[in-house]
Amino acid sequence: MVLAGKIALYLTVFLSGIAAGGFLEKYLREALRKRGILSQYKMTGIVNGLLWLWVSQGRWTGAESLLCCLCASLLLAVAVVDARAFEIPLECNLGIGLLGAARVYLSHGNLAEYLVGAFAASGIFLAIFALTGDGIGGGDIKLMAAGGLFLGSGKILLALFIGSAVGLLCQLPLVKLAGKSRYFALGPYLALGIGTAMVYGDKIINRWL
Repeated sequence: MVLAGKIALYLTVFLSGIAAGGFLEKYLREALRKRGILSQYKMTGIVNGLLWLWVSQGRWTGAESLLCCLCASLLLAVAVVDARAFEIPLECNLGIGLLGAARVYLSHGNLAEYLVGAFAASGIFLAIFALTGDGIGGGDIKLMAAGGLFLGSGKILLALFIGSAVGLLCQLPLVKLAGKSRYFALGPYLALGIGTAMVYGDKIINRWL
């Protein structure tokens, strides 16, 4: 009976993710078309369904799980559009910020942690941009502000570390060996960092930090 319940839950989450992925596919097509890129993402529904399964981790806690799954879908949109067009859509950042505001409302008492989170990683990026005038885009700063409001201060700093580390590890060989430009889309790596911190942040912080 327990196994049947788990299978039913997994199937429900997966199918819900596929359904949401249909809307996401339409959004990606239109967002890229506006930027002069014609693309089709036929597997978006399947990918989003698997993403929802990963985010929920076999547990469904109502509104909290739904907020995390919706955030993951927006992070997927950020990664795809930024990778193709080198631009993070403002509406995606606003959407993540609104989900963060909803999560703050549901947290009952952790307002300071989430508000600090909104300025923690984004403040670091803003300082880098102010000092160098290069390397960090406005969309990256807004993404970390929205992600910080959603995750809180500790997890957004973890997300910043994960995203930056993975980005450097992936891009440095391309720059050194393949002669690629040193400029690259940071959004996909930041999205990966935020998603990883959202799913595993508590375990990583409690065990290692």
